[in-house]
Amino acid sequence: MRHVVFNQKGGVGKSSITGNLAAISAQRGLRTLVLDLDPQCNSTTYLLGDHAAEVPTTIADFFRQFLYFRLTPVDAMQYVHDTGFDNLSVIPAAPDLAEIESKLENRFKIYKLREAMQQLESEFDA
Repeated sequence: MRHVVFNQKGGVGKSSITGNLAAISAQRGLRTLVLDLDPQCNSTTYLLGDHAAEVPTTIADFFRQFLYFRLTPVDAMQYVHDTGFDNLSVIPAAPDLAEIESKLENRFKIYKLREAMQQLESEFDA
């Protein structure tokens, strides 16, 4: 099951809705993954708290590797981080995400993101 919370306008509650949907899903026993694609990192901060700045890999790192033409297969699990809440994990965003995304072609980003999500399907329920 996948849920996408998207709106180009800021301040409409995307991060709050995402965090709450994820919490409900995890509380119901579903192995839940939040993929934060917002350079403001609000969902990341909400889920990781003070540890958000300490994560070794982010979704920005995932995209950055393609800027340098890394051809070896990517293990998407290396970008997944435990939140400290049962059944709830996150692939965190980073502030430099906007800069990196602007350098990658849109179709390419979506294709690579889809590949990563397909790898993770067996690990998560929502």
